[in-house]
Amino acid sequence: MKTIHQKKITQEAIILRHMRHTRQLSLNQAGRLIGITGSAVAHFEQGRTTLSRARIETFLEAFRYTRDEYLEFFDNDSLPINLRDECLGIVKRLDEAKLQAVHAVLVNFMPKNTRRSDLAPRQEATLR
Repeated sequence: MKTIHQKKITQEAIILRHMRHTRQLSLNQAGRLIGITGSAVAHFEQGRTTLSRARIETFLEAFRYTRDEYLEFFDNDSLPINLRDECLGIVKRLDEAKLQAVHAVLVNFMPKNTRRSDLAPRQEATLR
């Protein structure tokens, strides 16, 4: 397992993440199936760790996909995208004025009984 300092999200990583999401597996659940940590799964998906053929086969087996199903994603004209990630990437590049406009639109999609504190990112407590 080779860790790289500059992230390079490959087609393989995008496809494996898509497969994990279609099976509705969290990072930790996927890690348990594969025999690694959820953090290690994230490193593969985010291009921080290179994916060997053997590791890809392990992912496929854990996610119950065949090699042919995996290869079909490469034959498609477009790779599966994660809309949440793509939207977050766009939002991160917006200037303040555009961000305010996007915020106004998004707030209108939220249920009426949602509190502002529910919109903040969750901070997980660390146990020591």
